[in-house]
Amino acid sequence: MGRRMFNGMHLITSFTGARGVRYPAPDVARGFMLLLIAVANVPQWSKAPAESAGTFQASAADAWWVFVRTLFVDHRAYPLFAMLFGFGLMTMVNRRTASGTRAYLQSLPGVDAGREPTPQEQAWAREQATVDARRLVRRRGWWMLLFGFVHGIFFVGDIIGVYGLVAVVFAGWLSRKRYTALCISGVVIAVVAVSAYMAIDLFAPQMAAQMSGEQTSSIPTTLPWFVVNMSSWAYALLAQFLVTLIVPAAMIGARLADTSIIIHPERHRGLLVAVGIGGLTLGAGGALHSALTKVMSVPAWPWDLAAKELFGVASACGWLALLVLYAGGPTADGRLTGLRRLASAVGRRSMTAYLSQTILFGTIFVIVPLLVTGERLWLGQAAAALVAVAVWLVIVVLCVVLERGGRAGPFETLLRTAVARSERKRPRPAPPSTSQPADARPGAVPAG
Repeated sequence: MGRRMFNGMHLITSFTGARGVRYPAPDVARGFMLLLIAVANVPQWSKAPAESAGTFQASAADAWWVFVRTLFVDHRAYPLFAMLFGFGLMTMVNRRTASGTRAYLQSLPGVDAGREPTPQEQAWAREQATVDARRLVRRRGWWMLLFGFVHGIFFVGDIIGVYGLVAVVFAGWLSRKRYTALCISGVVIAVVAVSAYMAIDLFAPQMAAQMSGEQTSSIPTTLPWFVVNMSSWAYALLAQFLVTLIVPAAMIGARLADTSIIIHPERHRGLLVAVGIGGLTLGAGGALHSALTKVMSVPAWPWDLAAKELFGVASACGWLALLVLYAGGPTADGRLTGLRRLASAVGRRSMTAYLSQTILFGTIFVIVPLLVTGERLWLGQAAAALVAVAVWLVIVVLCVVLERGGRAGPFETLLRTAVARSERKRPRPAPPSTSQPADARPGAVPAG
């Protein structure tokens, strides 16, 4: 099914057959989404040291930036990431199922000579292709879990692992498009997540403050940093899967893959404008009171964190609608210009871009400062956000260079190669019999 071609440093790996027309909207949306991810993640790198906890006072610029970030970025970037991941998974399923069905049908006796497959043979071919798609999604999920674990050693906020877990757990339902079961699972997890956030707000306000992106935090420990990070990653993996809206958002994205809304946004301009403006407005409204506590003497409400989380999905839908509308549909020559071209280059290498953020943030906030001053670097929230934008721009340059050279991202290449080479043959059930009664065969003479 897949093919691999080595040419110097170039590696082309296809798991899904011919891709045909490339739709720009998913790639452009991923590219801009990674800017939001950088802005959302940088506070975890830039935190005041333990001795400053309780004494640090945010500047007015910091406070107002956190106000804006709370309305439009926090708990909004990761559901957008999850939607695009779900969209990608279902697109992979659709492509593998379609190409696999054709391949299985062509392997049947007589089909190459022009014989039409029977309905039973068509059903058999679709079933075999569906099994292959399920195995592909699950295999990719296991490898993403491994990638996430390694990444989590250095950055406990890793999100690759939980996406891998989503692929592993839901591979069967995704490949068979069991949308009712997927929807029920998403709703159940959403209810659990919102309930958990309300409980945190009520009974663990300190934890709620940390989850809201407060400047200071420290957890004293005598264990080595990598042991702490590994245990924290494992805990975060389950927590993100069960008590965040990653699963519901991924299911929304998967369902969108069976529509033309993302691949042909030019056909749905009115809907996308309404969802974009309405989603961002609704999301900002749900986070408004929480945001006001950052700039005014407003007491926190026990449901602030839950509301911010729940309405974050609406905001993510708004971001997605506006981004795909901006990207537009496929062009005649397949070329993009301006910011679309830059964002698409990043989006096509989203894993490389995401992991590069960790490398650059680690270098800026940890490695270089420790070598020079012996202490980690910490900045105000507004300054840290500017660093995040600068890091994203550096990644844009890297991805554009790779795009011009016709090269995939190194981590995409590594993942695809690992997934392709770890495939194992499976017993293939025999196709249904094609035997027909004598009087039904072409050219047969009726008896009597």
